[in-house]
Amino acid sequence: MLDKSRIEYLEKVDPDRYRAALLAAKADRDALHVFYAFHTELAKVPEVVSEPMIGAIRYQWWRDALEEIYSGKQVRQHDIAKPLAHLIESKSLTRFQLDSLINGRARDLDPEPFADVQSAVDYCRETSGRITQIAAAILKTDFAEDAIIDLGTSWGLTGLLRSWRYYHTGMLSKIDFHDLHQAAETLYLKSGSTKIDAAIMPALAYVSLVPGFLNSMTKSGYDPNAMVPEYRPFSKKWRLMKAALTGKI
Repeated sequence: MLDKSRIEYLEKVDPDRYRAALLAAKADRDALHVFYAFHTELAKVPEVVSEPMIGAIRYQWWRDALEEIYSGKQVRQHDIAKPLAHLIESKSLTRFQLDSLINGRARDLDPEPFADVQSAVDYCRETSGRITQIAAAILKTDFAEDAIIDLGTSWGLTGLLRSWRYYHTGMLSKIDFHDLHQAAETLYLKSGSTKIDAAIMPALAYVSLVPGFLNSMTKSGYDPNAMVPEYRPFSKKWRLMKAALTGKI
């Protein structure tokens, strides 16, 4: 269980996953929030370190924490590590998936831009795709894993497109905006028609926002170098509820 300040921080920095998790029963909601809080620890590393080496040490700290958890050693004192240990044990989460998520986020320390669109897809698969996979596994042991990963990957690619204004001269400088948009749309269309089990909908209802974001970026006058697409708050809530009611992302 997270303390109030952690919940508030999660709602601030990852509002879409936070709100989708509210669709779950309390125990599952708390479990998802613990996992997402763990991810926020990984995601913020590049923002709080002054050089890549220090960031690498922070990521190694979490690998070591997982080693302690999975080997049954005493869990280190940290307000996320202890709830994470309980989550791993209660939901039988695999270490490979969590290690893969750490490795995926560690790519954020690399100053080199993505070489091509496929590199961006691979990155999003090991971050956003891995997140939807693990979140779904928290709620249910049997689900359409490939489709869930594809949907998460499309969310990640959409996130890169939404951030184009900030990264088009850096990590995205070797990629064409329209090619990246097509990759996100292709992955979404590939799995977006999949009927989602109601039990895992809280783990990925936020992916239902992808079409709206992608469509807004194709409208006349949209300039990815200067604009950031957004939903109105009511529209976001409606999309999440519609996904939950229909079982369709």
